[in-house]
Amino acid sequence: MVVVLIRMKLAVLRHSMTGRRAFQMLTGALAGLVLAGGLIALVGRDHAVASLPFDLLGVGFALWAAGWLLGPALFGGGDETLRPEHFSLLSCTPRRLAAGLAGAAFVGVAPLVTLVAFAALVVAAVRTGLGAAATAVGALAVVLQLMVCVLASRLVTAALGQVMRSKAGAALAALVSAVVLAGLHSTWVLSPLAQSVLRTGFSGSFSAWGAALPSGWGVVAVRAAGEGRWPVVAAALAGLAVLALACWYGWAALLKRRLTTRRPNGRPARVTTGGWAKGPTTAVAARELRTWSRDLPRFHYLVFALCYALAFCLLPLAVGAPVFLPWTGTVFALWAAAIAANLYGEDGTELWGKMMIPGAERHDVRGRQLAWLLVAAPPTIVLTVAMVVLSGRYDLWPWLAALVPALLGGGAGVTVLVSVLRPSPLPDPHRRGGNLLENGIDFAQVLLVLILTAATAVPAYAAVRLGPVWAGPVVGLTGGVVLAWALGRVAATRLRSNAPELLLHLRTGVSPGRRRPAPALDLERLSRSKPSLGLDRLGLDLAPAGRRAYVVASLTLCWVPLVAQGVVPALMLTTGEITRSWFLALYLPPPLRWPTIIAMITLGSVLLVTGLSIGLYYLARSRRRQPLVDDRAGHTPSVP
Repeated sequence: MVVVLIRMKLAVLRHSMTGRRAFQMLTGALAGLVLAGGLIALVGRDHAVASLPFDLLGVGFALWAAGWLLGPALFGGGDETLRPEHFSLLSCTPRRLAAGLAGAAFVGVAPLVTLVAFAALVVAAVRTGLGAAATAVGALAVVLQLMVCVLASRLVTAALGQVMRSKAGAALAALVSAVVLAGLHSTWVLSPLAQSVLRTGFSGSFSAWGAALPSGWGVVAVRAAGEGRWPVVAAALAGLAVLALACWYGWAALLKRRLTTRRPNGRPARVTTGGWAKGPTTAVAARELRTWSRDLPRFHYLVFALCYALAFCLLPLAVGAPVFLPWTGTVFALWAAAIAANLYGEDGTELWGKMMIPGAERHDVRGRQLAWLLVAAPPTIVLTVAMVVLSGRYDLWPWLAALVPALLGGGAGVTVLVSVLRPSPLPDPHRRGGNLLENGIDFAQVLLVLILTAATAVPAYAAVRLGPVWAGPVVGLTGGVVLAWALGRVAATRLRSNAPELLLHLRTGVSPGRRRPAPALDLERLSRSKPSLGLDRLGLDLAPAGRRAYVVASLTLCWVPLVAQGVVPALMLTTGEITRSWFLALYLPPPLRWPTIIAMITLGSVLLVTGLSIGLYYLARSRRRQPLVDDRAGHTPSVP
């Protein structure tokens, strides 16, 4: 059965290597190989401390193992190419099915890239001259560690799938995901410590902890083999084998539970009337508020936004840098907007009901905006006031009074607009399982909302920086109100004019406005067709290759000069809490710092504006072209 499932997975992967999936798999493989190559290069170089390569391997392997264990919570459920439910009617025991699925789990890009990274252990054994026996032990340890990582990942994914059917489990998973992601985004805090470690090595206690973790048992085995301590070698390798077997047994037990028990969608919803809902807009807002509190994915993402804001702004305190503390509320506002980027995609075909009610689009959009503000504004204001009082930075009130309303208003407008223009289809709520890990998110959509929401605060930032003290709050409040109203109006207009196409997209995944009459089957053209990256959804399939590349590159990289090299060092200079890290302007003489920051913000803004302008131009062009194509083919245009 193992061979059959491996062949089946290979066939599925071979036939699914097209479009966005192929692009994501390719970019993920390249990123993983870069990280694996960096680890191999790091342990292969000469170090002043003889034990440092193995200590670095312990840290590196621990990070790779953490990625396998926590990756499903961060990126949505792990590898489900072969779903166990598809084999539930076969006459085989759950353990036999688990054995077959375990064999198939080692087929894919992620295990192959991890194997390359773990090969650094063999490189370290050869580089340090421990001998042929230690090299052979290292090769065996690499295989066992890969088995532990893959099987432990399956076990943790299955366990989280059971735990995350409740609000407590969803909140716990959100906390873990937020801390991990905030730690990855705050690696600049550890850069001075990393430089010191490369010169002097790790402390004895840290090395001992690294060796005690299962991710370090292979390193212990190789070092013991080089020293001739074979009982330690046997114990370390046997420990890895036993741990892998225990993970497989645990996964088989959870797999049996998954296949033989009914999967609930959550607690039955209590029927409430919502006494404050006196009109259609407030009725929609009341419904959305109940969804935010009862729907597990939305609750999970909301807790994630709160935990991420706290973790990201509190982590620099470990090195005595409270620079981000007063901005906790603004970080939460940004992520609260990002997690609401797919409001209509989450509702699925429920859009059909709105299409049957004349004028319901405007009330629905305004109600969603009101509900988002009621969810996001109170925590944003409380976090901002509390952290300002805690840090004692009362001099920042003009900045916060300008940026907070600008971000809240911009977020209320951007969320509904992106949700209408670029929805990501999900199964209807009543068709989803209780495991929210199965409901993945579109990270391109999240990144787009993050960038656009941050861009809405640029006028308020400029007003505080260049104008009198009162100008910033006035511009921030006025801009927030105007953006919320204007972007909501655009979203309602778009929803009214394009509701049938949007419903089709949510039902079938066909992009709105891209319907074409079915042509005759052209086998020659089919044989030479190229994989699509989904650019037709944005209209970029009409753009020349150079402009397509520019739009993708500019919207991906604009945050580096705009935020990382512009806004963040500007905040540091404004608050006086300066940590150089990788911020270019902070390494320059004082007279050149602000010009460099302004140049970086200008560069990032230019990349953002030009990329969006080109993308929107071709998106509008594709929309204008659609009725003409349908008319020529003798079909009635689907867009009025």
